[in-house]
Amino acid sequence: MAFDANDLSPHEHFVMERTRLGEVADFTALAGPGGAKPVVRAGFLRKLLLRIDPAWLVHSPGVRLRGARIEGALDLTDCSGSGAMGLPALALLECEIPEPVDVSHSRLARLSLKGSRLTKLVAIEAQIDGELDLCEVAPLGPPGLETLTAMLRGVRIDGDLRARAAKFARAIDSAEDVIMLQSAEITGNLLLDDGFEAFGRIWVTSARVGGSFRCTNGQFLNRSDDAKGQAIKADGASFDFVRLGGKFKAEGEVSFISTRIALDIEISEASFRNEFGAALLLNNADIGGRIRGDGAKIAGQFLLQNCTIARNVELRGAEIVHRTTPRGDTFGRALDAANVKIGGGLLLHGANIKGEVFLAGAKVDGDVAFGHGRFINAGAWALCASNVSVGGNLTFEPPETNFAPHGQKTVIEGGATFSRARIDGAVSWSALEVRGPGPNNAKGGVLSFADASIAGVIHARGLITQQDALIDLSGAACGSLDDDIKAGWGVEGAKLDLDGFKYDRIDNAGERWRDRLAWLSRGVRFSSQSFTQAAHVYARAGKREDARRILLAQQDRRTRVASSGPVTWALSSLFGAIAGYGLAPIRVARALVLFLALGVVGVLTMNADGALVTPRGAQCNGAIEPALYAIDVALPVIDLGQESRCGPGRTARAELGAGVAVSETSDWRLFEGAAMWKWAHALYAIFGAILTALAVITFSGVLKPKD
Repeated sequence: MAFDANDLSPHEHFVMERTRLGEVADFTALAGPGGAKPVVRAGFLRKLLLRIDPAWLVHSPGVRLRGARIEGALDLTDCSGSGAMGLPALALLECEIPEPVDVSHSRLARLSLKGSRLTKLVAIEAQIDGELDLCEVAPLGPPGLETLTAMLRGVRIDGDLRARAAKFARAIDSAEDVIMLQSAEITGNLLLDDGFEAFGRIWVTSARVGGSFRCTNGQFLNRSDDAKGQAIKADGASFDFVRLGGKFKAEGEVSFISTRIALDIEISEASFRNEFGAALLLNNADIGGRIRGDGAKIAGQFLLQNCTIARNVELRGAEIVHRTTPRGDTFGRALDAANVKIGGGLLLHGANIKGEVFLAGAKVDGDVAFGHGRFINAGAWALCASNVSVGGNLTFEPPETNFAPHGQKTVIEGGATFSRARIDGAVSWSALEVRGPGPNNAKGGVLSFADASIAGVIHARGLITQQDALIDLSGAACGSLDDDIKAGWGVEGAKLDLDGFKYDRIDNAGERWRDRLAWLSRGVRFSSQSFTQAAHVYARAGKREDARRILLAQQDRRTRVASSGPVTWALSSLFGAIAGYGLAPIRVARALVLFLALGVVGVLTMNADGALVTPRGAQCNGAIEPALYAIDVALPVIDLGQESRCGPGRTARAELGAGVAVSETSDWRLFEGAAMWKWAHALYAIFGAILTALAVITFSGVLKPKD
């Protein structure tokens, strides 16, 4: 409908009159058949707003219509009005606006389209001195093809941008963004909540919002089969507070890369879906408060790489699933927080995460808690936290509230590694199940603290594993051990890698060396260090006898598994049996007594057979004392004068075996009686010398630990 300023319709006269009085031109009661709205021409509104005709008075609060149909395109581009304050406020409430509304590069006191149905709003680099109210707006068009988009790039709004319960939609075959707010400046809040719906991307890149960005109970739908569709793109933007919680639902990527959020970002109970891709991205974001995501549901990746969070990251009861196949039988990296910096704690109590939780290089100033959570990534790492730094405690224990949405156990399916981690507090687990298959083709689950540094205590209680599980503590160090040896390290068949594991003390009140020895014997490979470490701890605690027993067991195990051959094995076994490897004085004392008793029996038998004679060839009889004679022969360093009185030989009446002649021409005979006793005498002296040396080594403590 063409506009003729000299031929105003009654409806337009009505608008002029109400505007002159500062009232709303309400056409609601004037609707025609079928709800047809009275028509007001866009050209009339343009002239009225520009105040070209002095007779058309516009008083505060501006031009306001309700329930009209705006005919034609309302073009206010580059319009600033005649006054220093720009154009007056414009409110088109519950109107139908088939053609675009364009206020680009203009300045308005306020703009409201609340409750209207329209197709397009353009406000590129416009300046609005008050709020922009788009609450309850809806798309307009043929049934099933309704569209509504808002191009607001570079807009400056000195109040709120309100779009509560609004509905935006792009054309089905279009890639156009439904709301474009890139580089916008909003001093108030950005409110896309309370029933807001968008079919297409919301683009808030590099926007500056002085207040909060609220999307509670909003739906943002722009998912694509290739997982590249974006629901919200707010990269490089800044906000005071971001709330995506409540009944928030997003299908497509939600991106806050490099965004600055002064306070918290709230995603509790929110739903994100972008399967096979990233669902929520906060990479390189700077968050001055906390991330609160209790009960959030994320189908796709949650990325926090290089993000800085001043307070906690709270994901209690959150569900994160990153499937890599449509069947959903394999998972990828679900939560990627590599190199994240968290000023508080990372709290995953009761979380259900299918896929890898990647925390490599993360720095957490507070606690890291996994209690009652489920971390599923069979055949791979479910938790990968290599080189993580934790300022508080690392726990797999039930939370104080006993929050357990997925059962009373913490479950890790696959593996969990904290290799080279630095933990300033304690490491604790109880009611923890680690099950396989594990990473790198391991049949059982894997729990690794290899080369980790733990300043506090390791509390090990209630660990459930399979026979093929592995708990890797190789190269790790902790302040102390407080563990339930029988229940805190999985089933007895589970392997422990204790090579290089160091701890300063054992705090178990009922610590028993036999139980600790069984624990040490579960090592995946023999390690002298693990036995020596336990012995040192016992010795420093004043349990020197327990320390000696541990070291004896160490030497026994070394003999069994580390001997270089049968000769070495035989000699080492003999050394252990006789002298306890120099660590058991009672053994060598017992061996000496038995050896001397054997010698006394030998002396008596030899004398009775007539094979013990004086230098003159007579039977020795009472010339010697049998016990002293045995001692004199066995101890080479002591001369008791017994051997000079008697020695092996043959008396005239002795009936000793004649032996076997070597040849007819030789006087040598094998197994001749006197010769046999001489050999027995010599061997007894040799073994006596060896036994004496072992006794000296043992009683002197040469092989005992110095501490």
